[in-house]
Amino acid sequence: MLKKTQLVVCLCVLSLTPSQFATAQPPSDLELVSLGVSVSTPLAVRHAADGSNRLFVVQRSGVIAIYEPGTGILPTPFLDLTPVVDTFFEGGLLGMAFHPNFTTNGYFYVSYTRDGSSGADPLTTVVERFEVSAGDPNQADDMSGVEIFTLSQPAGNHNGGDIHFGPDGYLYIGLGDGGASSATSQNTSNLLGKMLRIDPCDTASCPSPYTVPADNPFVGVAGLDEIWGVGFRNPYRWSFDRDTGDLLIADVGAGSREEVSFEAAGSSGGLNYGWNCREGDIAGPGGCSGTFVDPILVYDHSSGNCSITGGFRYRGCITGLQGTYIYGDFCSGKIYFGTEDTPGNWSFVEWDDLPDNIYGFGEDESGELYLLQSSSITRFESASSCVAGLIFQDGFESGDTSAW
Repeated sequence: MLKKTQLVVCLCVLSLTPSQFATAQPPSDLELVSLGVSVSTPLAVRHAADGSNRLFVVQRSGVIAIYEPGTGILPTPFLDLTPVVDTFFEGGLLGMAFHPNFTTNGYFYVSYTRDGSSGADPLTTVVERFEVSAGDPNQADDMSGVEIFTLSQPAGNHNGGDIHFGPDGYLYIGLGDGGASSATSQNTSNLLGKMLRIDPCDTASCPSPYTVPADNPFVGVAGLDEIWGVGFRNPYRWSFDRDTGDLLIADVGAGSREEVSFEAAGSSGGLNYGWNCREGDIAGPGGCSGTFVDPILVYDHSSGNCSITGGFRYRGCITGLQGTYIYGDFCSGKIYFGTEDTPGNWSFVEWDDLPDNIYGFGEDESGELYLLQSSSITRFESASSCVAGLIFQDGFESGDTSAW
């Protein structure tokens, strides 16, 4: 497939603090290389930071499979939650996060939707903690589940669902506005349309499933204590920069704009990202005003675009990609490379236009990046600059990169 490399106009704004810039260009032989496996609707890839180099493949149906380099997908799932996961509309098994002390406590967390608690609630968001089996590192103890957090959803879309541990050791939960009413995002007495920050219990004798960090921005003031940030429509995929700790949040837009926002490491939280007063860099349907965080990257719905799929800031061994924020659009299959050219000023290019939807991205333990589509997993690779430590395979999916 011929690669389409095309400059796109972007919004460039002042970020909170300077970070590491991406100044080099990707190597000319940068490719997407297939892992040679077939999986069903993978939404996330995670690693356990335990030196095993395993990839944990989170599938929308409720299955977490393990991919071992040189072996492939193991025949027995790590965890199978299909009996409880509801995939209605935008629901499913949406996120996974390993506890920072996983190697000693064996804890990991999943985020999924299940049937609502009443006929009026089509879905309920659940964040649940599990433990790895004591006798088999490739098998979770499916009887160890402890619900950490639940929230009834007013509709079946805009569930968010991505979860990550931040560099501060706390668990962050991204929630969409619930779909039924975009006004929830600006209401701090409602958890919908927010980024949450909690301290999950990490011992077997915890008195409560989680506590709220004392320095959360709404502790002691009007607003729910769990809230870290407000003003999101649907932060479906977002991530922390593994080198800097900065937070990059891709928020799915409405009819006009898709956006990426930046929150610097060390932020005290409480920021307002605009929805529904703003949609990207234009006025939103809420007709409200205030002090909002401007996005660092925005694109419109031309050329088949309709829904941003957030990725990661690349920190693997490909020198020319260092510091590049790689993301895509679910509908069009376009992959974008965003770079911070000077402190706070970002731009982006379209790197490729794939024939399939883009469901997510993932990192391995070394910081290499993976692209997830409807039934496949591919990895960004460059033989000329990054051969050491990688297993190269046949199956290149992208084509001529000479335009770089």
